[in-house]
Amino acid sequence: MASGDLHAELLRPAVLQILRAAGFGYARPVVVDTVTDLAARYLNLLASSTAQSAFITHNTNVPTIQDVRIALTLAGALVPQMGAAEENLKDDVEIDGVMVPFEDLRGVQNFVNWAQGPVNKEIRRVAGFEDDSNLEEIAGLDDQEDYLTAIKKKHSKTGEESRFQGTVLGKDADLQQVTIVGGPASSMAEWTKLALSGINTPRSPSHMASQSHTEEAATPASSGISSAPLTPIESP
Repeated sequence: MASGDLHAELLRPAVLQILRAAGFGYARPVVVDTVTDLAARYLNLLASSTAQSAFITHNTNVPTIQDVRIALTLAGALVPQMGAAEENLKDDVEIDGVMVPFEDLRGVQNFVNWAQGPVNKEIRRVAGFEDDSNLEEIAGLDDQEDYLTAIKKKHSKTGEESRFQGTVLGKDADLQQVTIVGGPASSMAEWTKLALSGINTPRSPSHMASQSHTEEAATPASSGISSAPLTPIESP
């Protein structure tokens, strides 16, 4: 299974729960596949826009909440929202006794109201949030077991993750070093280094003379074979 197909299958249960929370009890497989593909494309757009904003803004691959907000704005999730030119025309506002430049936060507030309001109540219930969820409860959910981990343990008889080792669902396989028994090198890396050093090292005159003597010693035998009388098949 390709990585794209696997990621789509992992996203599919979340899409099904969102559709169920929105009141859709049944849907054709092609509809679920289409909605899952749209959700995957949208998440990919948000992730790539966030990474690009983080690299352009502060030259790092670690995004901040401002980078996420910029990505949501570019994707059209934060509306209505003024542009930078319109915000500059507004006067400064006082927040906690400090005068700061005006900033349109209507889109951000609408997004927060949607995420915590009655429209998204059923989705939050399916995800494990209560109506009065706070930051401490949200942080505590990170320690809970997700559905994928529960399924892996259910289908693993030994309860270990060795079955999924080396796959996208498990830990990376540890590469074992290949040991060569006998010879001047004990590993492939050392053997490669010795082989390359032998090729790049110039040969000494004594080594070249010894090789030349060996070739000359082999020449009479080959010339004797070539001067042998012709066989009946080779004779005209």
